Amino acid sequence: MNQGLSRLLVRRVLAAALILAFLSMASVHPARAASLSDMVGRPDQAVIERVVAKGFMKGYPDGTFRPNTPVTRAEFVVVLARSAGLDPVQSPATTLKDLPAGNWASPLIYAAVAKGWVTGYPDGTFHPTAHITREESMIIVARRMGFETRGMATHTVLDKVAGSEDLSEWAQTAAAACVQEGMVTDVTRPIAAITRAQAAAYLPAILDYKEPETQSMVLATTTSTFDSGLLTFLVPLFEKANHVKVKIIPVGTGQAITTGRKGDADVLLVHARAQEDLFMADGFGLFRKDVMYNDFITVGPVGDPAKIKGMTDATAAFKKLAASGSTFISRGDKSGTNTKELDIWKAAGITPAGNSWYLSAGQGMGEVLMMTDQKQAYTLTDRATYLSYQNGGKIHLPILVQGSQGLLNPYGVMPVNPTKYPQVKVDLAVRFADFMTGLPGQELIKSFGVEQYGATLFFPDSTEWRATRSLDIVLPSGKAVTYHLNDVRKFPVTTVKIYPQNNQSLTPVPYGGVQLIDILKVISPDLAAAKRLTVVATATDGSRVTLDYDDIYNARTGTRITVAYLKNGATLSTDDGFMALMTTRGAFLVSNLKYVYRLEIHK
Repeated sequence: MNQGLSRLLVRRVLAAALILAFLSMASVHPARAASLSDMVGRPDQAVIERVVAKGFMKGYPDGTFRPNTPVTRAEFVVVLARSAGLDPVQSPATTLKDLPAGNWASPLIYAAVAKGWVTGYPDGTFHPTAHITREESMIIVARRMGFETRGMATHTVLDKVAGSEDLSEWAQTAAAACVQEGMVTDVTRPIAAITRAQAAAYLPAILDYKEPETQSMVLATTTSTFDSGLLTFLVPLFEKANHVKVKIIPVGTGQAITTGRKGDADVLLVHARAQEDLFMADGFGLFRKDVMYNDFITVGPVGDPAKIKGMTDATAAFKKLAASGSTFISRGDKSGTNTKELDIWKAAGITPAGNSWYLSAGQGMGEVLMMTDQKQAYTLTDRATYLSYQNGGKIHLPILVQGSQGLLNPYGVMPVNPTKYPQVKVDLAVRFADFMTGLPGQELIKSFGVEQYGATLFFPDSTEWRATRSLDIVLPSGKAVTYHLNDVRKFPVTTVKIYPQNNQSLTPVPYGGVQLIDILKVISPDLAAAKRLTVVATATDGSRVTLDYDDIYNARTGTRITVAYLKNGATLSTDDGFMALMTTRGAFLVSNLKYVYRLEIHK
């Protein structure tokens, strides 16, 4: 009995000892992080200790952390994957050339690839041992956090922090998101390799992140931006990126500006320049910035009783419309489109109101287009809303008049001035203007409509965009090569003299540009030497021209096609036709209302 009791006591003592030993081990684990000899006394000591204690990063066997050691791409991705608790992917469906499944980091890197945080390079490699730069790390952090970078107001955010002027363009939206969401406090030395200490510094912000509360703002805009689907595409990106809910008031430009004058909107997106200028002159706008443009066109019935099909002079077309007595439907809502329509009637010397053939609808563009289709009438419309409704099957009206001088349709953004109405959400309004006019937003505007309608519905036209205008060259393979203004400037300049009105008694205007054949030689020497090519050039006013090889480079006549971007030695303005196509003999090949933006090359 005593022997049994003794054994029981021994077992209990041993159990207690084991529990005490376990608790002792658990309690000293954080101390192991604190014992990293090269971290003691550093301002970031507590951060490193927390990161190491959680197992996201480790010290070295010699008891150091080596905070200033550069971090590789593999190491950084593994740290982020550990912080998110990703399950390792042991057998990925596809592997990167330099990242075999047996690599120490590959299971977590492939887990990150599956999440969309990282991708390989175009050649199928990952470069796991290459040092990761700070701007690269911010892109991966933004993806790991699920930040919507496409809707960022980059200037609003980055202009307030150090180092933004050194960021690569492709990293700006992610860097802005990381600053805005508290992942970093500056973006200095963006192309330098990050250190272990900098990598560790991300982790507390990641672990403690809380999404800001959603704010609200009001956007008053013209119906064309809404009916075309543009705002349905853009606004959700802006909302998610900036934690804001946007109430959209789609009305005619006149009504939108009135809404702004009453202080019932925070920001305006409209298209009637005279009204916009008056809004600014009266002190209601904080500033006005160019955003984009499309053009106005005249549409009508297939039978075309007024016989205006193919005309390019809108004023002459309106005269024929009035003479024919064909029904014309006006928006009649003081919108930008209505204002332009009335300007054309005035130029034609006609007062349409009161005539039986002239109907004033007092409706938005979409409603007027459907009414025009139902009544088999004519109307003036912006191209974007027309394409949206025509290609969407809502209407069946052909374009009858297009390419008219003076029918460009520019849009501007204006935050309402807080000195007039202190209650307006000026910070959010400025953010929206920044998003719409910055390069990321302008790229989104350019892309809108291409997939669904096969054409850009609105052409970006902000000051920032105009500084980086581009020409897309599509090869027979379908591959597109983009040439920006700075790329074009690297070629030898060909000077072409053009006489105004073809009058050689007048002083010629010197234009400068690069020969198209020189661009083709760089892109594809085989194509340049083929001598059997067709090039379809598309301008932003909708006009097109097809060129054969003799047009591009005719050794017999000396004619060469030049992509012009200079006038009198200065860069062409958008209105002057950047980029324009002309022959070395001084003839424009594509209407210079707006610039050529796409060349499709066919064998």
